[in-house]
Amino acid sequence: MNGKPATAEDLAPLALYGYGSFTSLVVEAGRVQGLDLHLQRLRHDAGTLFGAEVDEPQVRQWLREATADAADPVSARITFFRRDFAMGKPTDGPPDVLITTRPAPSVPPAPMRVATAVFVRDVSEVKHSGLFAQLYHRRAAQARGFDDVLFLDTHDHVSEGATWNIAFAGADGEIRWPQADVLPGVTMRLLQTALPDHGYAVQSVPVHRGDMHNFPHAFATNAVVGIRTITAIDDQLFTPNRELEAALRGCWTSVPAQEL
Repeated sequence: MNGKPATAEDLAPLALYGYGSFTSLVVEAGRVQGLDLHLQRLRHDAGTLFGAEVDEPQVRQWLREATADAADPVSARITFFRRDFAMGKPTDGPPDVLITTRPAPSVPPAPMRVATAVFVRDVSEVKHSGLFAQLYHRRAAQARGFDDVLFLDTHDHVSEGATWNIAFAGADGEIRWPQADVLPGVTMRLLQTALPDHGYAVQSVPVHRGDMHNFPHAFATNAVVGIRTITAIDDQLFTPNRELEAALRGCWTSVPAQEL
């Protein structure tokens, strides 16, 4: 934390109140895909939650130090919170910076089946650390035999997954992202920019629960795992398409990584 080993005392406010924001990314050989978008997210969220600006050069330096000894790709999470946070009167000011790391996935994730639940994130444009509801609904979906949960808004429109965005592929090859109040994921944004250069039409449209049968394929996107095929949403089945998945993954990995 702030470039030094964190203590239990340091982390107590984050553990007790959960008031903070974060971004998760993969560092490989000192480079990060979509680094500019992750930094943009950190700036936005720090201003929204703490009324503060971000010392980007310092954050980048701490991230370099935290991942310098890694021989393999590392999944890093940068969390902003305040050690002096008071529940009775939250105050503004520069956030403390916690960096945690773990090995990044080494193989593409297996296809998944997801169950729907009606839920709308608080302050959806902020990647905040209050994950209770997402994890509660994920646990409930897994208890029913699914792999994860997909959220619908109160009008039964598709929004996002617990920790990922979703897109549908039409029979015409067009990629459609649900138009809804969602956290704008970095991988989603990279793909929306890169896909047209690889011959894919991209569109953001409302997707009602009843519209899903119009799409033969669906996939999830996330900055750590990249692309993940969805084979079922509730009882609606989607055809696995290895060729499409490989093309989308190739499109994603073709985006140049940026140096820390």
